[in-house]
Amino acid sequence: MLKYSTYRSIYDEVHEDHTARARSAYNDRLDMKNLLFSLAAPCRRLLRQDTIVKLALIFLLVISGFTVVGNVFAGSVLSSKQEKRVVVERGDTLWSIALKNKPAHMKTAVYIEGIKRTSGLENSNIQAGDVLSLPAY
Repeated sequence: MLKYSTYRSIYDEVHEDHTARARSAYNDRLDMKNLLFSLAAPCRRLLRQDTIVKLALIFLLVISGFTVVGNVFAGSVLSSKQEKRVVVERGDTLWSIALKNKPAHMKTAVYIEGIKRTSGLENSNIQAGDVLSLPAY
């Protein structure tokens, strides 16, 4: 008589293979669980309230620094030009002063508004002897 039947040897191999795979999958799950726990500990430390406040403050300081630096380097070249000063003579008007000093591409009315803004005028009334600051464009 045969010691092992064909049916029995196939059954034993499948059973052993299935058991080995089950153990391997179980060990893989344990390894994954241990890995997640080891990664969760630093995350829990970061999520404490005092750490979050510190990180938020650092973030705000960095953003503020970039904003200040950006504003410094993004300043207009036009603002660095010196403004011209003119003494108003008898018979001068804002219109005549603007016609003499405005850039060719600019409308006279727009330049007059610039004169009023840079000189601190509330209206268009000027008198001889007044000193006007002309905007530089």
